[in-house]
Amino acid sequence: MSRVKLADAASPLALSLDIGSSSARAALYDARGRRVRKTAAKVEHRFLSTTDGGVTADAEALSDRVIESIDETLARADARTGDVEAVGCSVFASSIVGVDAAGAALTPVYTYADVRSAADAAALRQEWNAAALYDRTGCPLHASYLAPRFRWLARTQPELLASVNRWVSFGEFLYGRLFGRPCGLGVSAAAWSGLLDRRTMDWDLTTLGALEIEADALGRIDMENAPVRGLAPAWAERWPALAEAAWFPAVGDGVASNVGTAETDKAAVVVNLGTSAAVRAVVPGPVTAVPQGLWEYRMSPDRSLLGGALTDGGNMVRWVAELTELGPAKGWDGLVEDLPPDDHGITLLPFLSGERSPGWDDQARATIHGLRRNSRAEELLLAGMEAVTYRLTRIYDLLSDELPPSHSVTLSGGGFRRSRVWAQMVADAFGRPATRSAAIEATSRGAALWALAQIGAIESWAAVDQLGGETLTPSAERGAVYRAAMERQERLYRRMASAGDLADA
Repeated sequence: MSRVKLADAASPLALSLDIGSSSARAALYDARGRRVRKTAAKVEHRFLSTTDGGVTADAEALSDRVIESIDETLARADARTGDVEAVGCSVFASSIVGVDAAGAALTPVYTYADVRSAADAAALRQEWNAAALYDRTGCPLHASYLAPRFRWLARTQPELLASVNRWVSFGEFLYGRLFGRPCGLGVSAAAWSGLLDRRTMDWDLTTLGALEIEADALGRIDMENAPVRGLAPAWAERWPALAEAAWFPAVGDGVASNVGTAETDKAAVVVNLGTSAAVRAVVPGPVTAVPQGLWEYRMSPDRSLLGGALTDGGNMVRWVAELTELGPAKGWDGLVEDLPPDDHGITLLPFLSGERSPGWDDQARATIHGLRRNSRAEELLLAGMEAVTYRLTRIYDLLSDELPPSHSVTLSGGGFRRSRVWAQMVADAFGRPATRSAAIEATSRGAALWALAQIGAIESWAAVDQLGGETLTPSAERGAVYRAAMERQERLYRRMASAGDLADA
């Protein structure tokens, strides 16, 4: 990824905030989309997991981590802080926290990976017209979205639900703390809730009525994604350079990743592989009909993000590596590169945290089938990489049918950056040339580019420093092996889905 020295950075500068599942990052980018050297800060945090499927974060503690990263980046920016005109922010998708009238957190931050509402999602699929909701919102009834979560809270913690004044995304919570008022709800954050009407770009009142949730409790959606200005006095004193900067409402991490990786005015598929994984494309929106298995998240009045995601991507394979003591990800290629594809006979379902796209089975569980006495640890590692690839390929097959044949494919994220073998595997399974992007921290870059474009500092993709990358040519022979193995995985998937919860047997 292109970088530039602080002294050579082209003004105006943008501060990027990238709030992910394992860290809060801040960095400066210049008007050509180049990261300013030695300004990046990374403060680690962890989601809190419980044995019943809960995956949450502490709102105050997480916002403290973000503030710490801003402090560090501004300290490194030194005399150039006055050139910061915009702030872009990306936040992990489907975050929600209940607050009181003063904006203080009453609940943890519930995340997309929290599956405690799985039973409620199943109940709602029986009670409601699930197909109609899918058509209105572009999102299915699934534990990663808010309708089942509200039903779960009403069932398990009704007093807590009743005590909440407003429900906000984590980006709104952060901005509320910094600006001292409710603000910062952009279109993409609202869309990721599963409660946005994708055609009107306002709250889906049919669903809210069924949940007995008032629209005012979710806040006003800024359809234009307009900037917020005027930090609260204490923060303006702490960060004078940011006091009147244009802080743009947080966008979903998927939007930021695509914006930071590929041109959004052309048909471009971005496959991101990090802790989770996703296959996405920016398309004119709203689409006529959302393909079964995908989602549509509106991101502006004329554009949408269409695609699908896996909760378990790189973390599935990391789990295998830790279990078998095979070591860190940077060494995986050396362990598997000489192994023939799918020669191990192992079929793996990569669902440590349930399934999102394309089957949306939040009761799905990770399954390993086909182990033999002579199965080796590195074969299980390869099987994990292949298993995630097969799920990504199923999403791609659905998405590519909605795009022109000329669409490009770009592979982004730490998983592909560390493993060329995995990147080639995806190109082979897709049966399409794919560029292994040179972008480092594409989501961070995308948040900055989003903000710079909004203030008019970047007029087109051509004005942005081009990243390049290695183009991988697919092997038809390996692709045929992977496609056959995909069908074997699908047969196991169907059998395990029909087995039900074995714990209750």
